[in-house]
Amino acid sequence: MERRGTHSNACSTETLPTLRGGTTAIPGVERIAQRARSQPESSFSALMHHFSVKNLQVCFESLDGKKAVGIDGVTKEQYGEELEDNLQRLHQKLHQMSYRPQAVRRVEIPKEDGSTRPLGICCIEDKIIQEMTQRILEAIYEPTFLDTSYGFRSGRSCHDALRQLNQEMMRQRVNWVADLDLARFFDTMPHQEILSVLALRIKDRKFLQLIARMLKAGVQTPGGVVVDELGSPQGSIVSPVIANIFLDHVLDQWFSQVVRQHCRGYCSIIRYADDTMVLFEREDDAHRFMRVLPLRLAKLGLTLNQAKTQLLRFGKQAAWQAIKSGHKLPTLDYLGFTHYWGRSRTGKVRLKRKTSKKRLRRALVDLKQWLRQERNARQLPQLWQAIGSKMRGHFNYFGVTDNSRALYQFERSVHELLFKWLNRRSQRRSFTWDSFLRYMVRFPLPRPGRLVSLLPALSIG
Repeated sequence: MERRGTHSNACSTETLPTLRGGTTAIPGVERIAQRARSQPESSFSALMHHFSVKNLQVCFESLDGKKAVGIDGVTKEQYGEELEDNLQRLHQKLHQMSYRPQAVRRVEIPKEDGSTRPLGICCIEDKIIQEMTQRILEAIYEPTFLDTSYGFRSGRSCHDALRQLNQEMMRQRVNWVADLDLARFFDTMPHQEILSVLALRIKDRKFLQLIARMLKAGVQTPGGVVVDELGSPQGSIVSPVIANIFLDHVLDQWFSQVVRQHCRGYCSIIRYADDTMVLFEREDDAHRFMRVLPLRLAKLGLTLNQAKTQLLRFGKQAAWQAIKSGHKLPTLDYLGFTHYWGRSRTGKVRLKRKTSKKRLRRALVDLKQWLRQERNARQLPQLWQAIGSKMRGHFNYFGVTDNSRALYQFERSVHELLFKWLNRRSQRRSFTWDSFLRYMVRFPLPRPGRLVSLLPALSIG
């Protein structure tokens, strides 16, 4: 069985995810992690005693008080006014197994295609329990996750997944790529299958019952609370780690232990949450995998989104042949980037990437809508500072090897939008273009900086 070892990409420290505030280490959980690392196949039969008042307080302190509130309307600040009494009552409920999570407040986030993505917002007390549950689950399962799994894991980021993809495409014998998209994954994860997977290693029935109650808490709608046997709401603290555990069982371990044994050529899997790339050397291996995969997913209650799932001939050999013949190769979208084949400065074929058109358009549309709403609600210095923060976030994520042109395109578009909407705050124009440029010189906005290298041996300036 393939285990997580030393990360092969030494540059991963460049893009570490931001951690939540507060104390991060809990001694009891650390002991769970040590045992999981030393005994990867061991099971855990006593976990509920870790939900002590002291540990619950650590989890409370780590929560972000600026997040939206649940259906009870209680903020972190309000809950903390009588923190000791509240945590004592919560601990008593857990001890008596009378704790019942409240329904999740659902917010619909619009998507680019006109549909919406449901986001679940939990109550503060439920967030505390979920935070503790997440820490326990991560301690148990982190040592067994594959090294090529990146989503929602401490010390790993989208940039690391992109770097791994670049390394596989450039250094291994990859000719075919399966781009997998699971249909409404977070909304369709079957509760019974999730609990069955967890029960393979967790023997504490009370802990499993607690997770079952979280999954079945229901969603608050205008017509009342709706309870379903499917899904784990995006936005809840515990959903990412549950999704990782489930997909590790459904895809990663199955691929490592079964698929790889039947492939005649090289193959590899790269997964960031439910965004998965599977790489093959041989065409027959790739087609066999695509025939078997729907059967594997159906056994565990999942389906492929056939409209977005594709199998592409996408390797160095095909790229070199296309460049020589003048033909155009298909591109590949992954984690917000469009990946394509080009030539290096020395004339060799090389995988490159740029901000995908959809992500660039969405970023600019969101910024335009925000400026329309906020241009009169904020003073210019506060508006300018907020714009700078949004630009900095975009540059931090999309500032990778080969993407300079798209970054400068985004920068120009932001300046044009800012100039346009600042001049629509009243009937009188606020800036001419020259005065706008002078203001930017005096109060400079963030600019694309040093790019994060996705090529370990290359320093990008």
